[in-house]
Amino acid sequence: MRGSSLQLPPVGLGLWKSRPGEVGEAIKVALACGYRLLDGAAAYSNEKEVGDALADCLRDGVVARGEVFVVSKLFNTHHVWHDDRSRPAAALATTLADLRLSYLDLYLMHWPVAFEQTELASIGGLRLKDGTPNPKLVMEFEYVETWREMLQMKRQGKVRHLGVCNFNVEMLEKLMAEFPDDFPEVNQVELHPYLAQPELVSFCRQHGIKLMAYSPLGSADSYSGASFPARGTGRFACPHGGSPLLQNELVAEIAARHKLTPAQVLVAWSVKEGFCCLPKSVNPSRIAQNLAGASFSLDEKDMERLKALDCDFRYGIGYQPGFFDCPNAPWFTG
Repeated sequence: MRGSSLQLPPVGLGLWKSRPGEVGEAIKVALACGYRLLDGAAAYSNEKEVGDALADCLRDGVVARGEVFVVSKLFNTHHVWHDDRSRPAAALATTLADLRLSYLDLYLMHWPVAFEQTELASIGGLRLKDGTPNPKLVMEFEYVETWREMLQMKRQGKVRHLGVCNFNVEMLEKLMAEFPDDFPEVNQVELHPYLAQPELVSFCRQHGIKLMAYSPLGSADSYSGASFPARGTGRFACPHGGSPLLQNELVAEIAARHKLTPAQVLVAWSVKEGFCCLPKSVNPSRIAQNLAGASFSLDEKDMERLKALDCDFRYGIGYQPGFFDCPNAPWFTG
């Protein structure tokens, strides 16, 4: 196991799905109440507003630049595509300009999948209205050469730390074999009691790869949750009735017993597991409540009971059949 100087706050503000006009105020509230990590991405289409809000907070002395850990992600549209090695650098340049920063604290490869298209408006967007991947996307698994370009960004001082999102063990092993001294410091994946991913978690811990947990409160409006609430049978079925995690009876019972909110229980679970937890909210009271959940330590009995909820139920889905998908979804099974 390698050593790593990277120290992540236990809780960060997730910026996915935070709409324009809301995300800036959410950031100001979060930084004022003690958040010190902002988890954003170019694909969230809100980085200009994020940059404006962060600049206001830095100007007003709410935080200093060295006190806030800013995360962004390189999307599939800007992986290395065949002989074009310019796309990752172009994406980072846009992100830094939008965020009004000279460097990122952490830059993540958003998915291990490359798109041929660099813009999506001409094909009608990323997904269809029902949440299915746009069939016009031209894509392939590609991450080794893109990682090589990201390492160059770090050498240039434009990013302090590098990592990936949505990588499985096999993909991490491939990068570790190719770059034994420069493999990812972070893997950001969906993690919550319905999807505890013990094999992946064990592997990352063994190799000193930090885990960031997205959708830690569940995500009832994500693609698979919204379009396919009844996930069929097999390993992707949820024996808890497909109910949103925040409405789970066990989570509610633990919350009531400890005088917490269900969201605080889920944040406490994530922090106890050693993850950097990334709850999303634009509601000021919930933003503060979620952060407070990190200060509560669940006992071993509660943790064991929550462990029993794990059913490999994934709210979000990827783009390729067999990889972070719902195998009984019609666009993959016909």
